Amino acid sequence: MMNLIANSQKIKGECNLQIHIRLAEPFWRSVGIRDLSLNIADGSRVSDLLALLRKDYPALSVELDQSPPHIFIEDLEADAASFLTEGGHLHIVWPVAGG
Repeated sequence: MMNLIANSQKIKGECNLQIHIRLAEPFWRSVGIRDLSLNIADGSRVSDLLALLRKDYPALSVELDQSPPHIFIEDLEADAASFLTEGGHLHIVWPVAGG
């Protein structure tokens, strides 16, 4: 499985949290790979990570605008204000309903 590591400086401080991201359908197609690892600053929240992804992957930004995702950290649903932790696994999932 392909993995990408992106280092980005944030205003808050040095990038010393590594976050593992799994992109579900259709989001991964905008990036070209399903799994990413990003380094982000201590104290970052999900909203900071999404802003970084939008900046680094403009096509993903369009997808996120068209279909706001459900976000999970480990097995728990998260929101934009949720804090990220070292080595955390974040899953960005397309909301689906059916019946």
